[in-house]
Amino acid sequence: MSELKKYGKFSLFFSLIVIANLLFFTHLQDYRMVSKPMIMASLIAFYIGVAPRQSNVFILAMIFALLGDIFLMFNGEDFFLIGLGCFLVMQVLYTVVFLKDRSHETKRNAIYIICIVVPVILIISYLWQGLGTMKVPVSVYAAAITLMVISAVIRMRKTPWYLPVVMGVFLFMVSDAMIAFSKFASAVAGTDYIIMSTYMAAQYLIVRGVIESSEA
Repeated sequence: MSELKKYGKFSLFFSLIVIANLLFFTHLQDYRMVSKPMIMASLIAFYIGVAPRQSNVFILAMIFALLGDIFLMFNGEDFFLIGLGCFLVMQVLYTVVFLKDRSHETKRNAIYIICIVVPVILIISYLWQGLGTMKVPVSVYAAAITLMVISAVIRMRKTPWYLPVVMGVFLFMVSDAMIAFSKFASAVAGTDYIIMSTYMAAQYLIVRGVIESSEA
């Protein structure tokens, strides 16, 4: 219970940002130009404001996530590719941060890696024919997010907020998988809400987990 109350004011503020982003899908859509950048802008401010031991790599990663959010608000394949590139850099930098706490349990890590890689390969295989000219960019992006997830999962289990961060990276993967299915396969009603909900929850859990680790 104390973990839930910790940073309660920011969590409440971030909840309002979440609600605003979901609301502005159908109402007052022009306000998304403000509400969406607020996701990462608030998390960057939160991290800088409370983390006792700060990582410049992690701050840079969050900045690229903010840029990715901004570019993906605009229509057009060029903006999509730039946004994709920003998130790819974010994922690489998150991976660097997570690997600092990696476990050396070889057998355990190997099992986790297999369990993560196989579903990603199956998803890419399913989407392959519909990717067209995007086969290489999507494959590179998929490799980056897979490495990010692996790096979070193979951390030492005693790392503070281990499970919430693992949940966060998996939610990030779900969000991106939904984007891929929506863009290259068939969109399902309500997909945008799932994408944004999982993305915002993912970023909150990751940032909060890194803050908790910095306090240990």
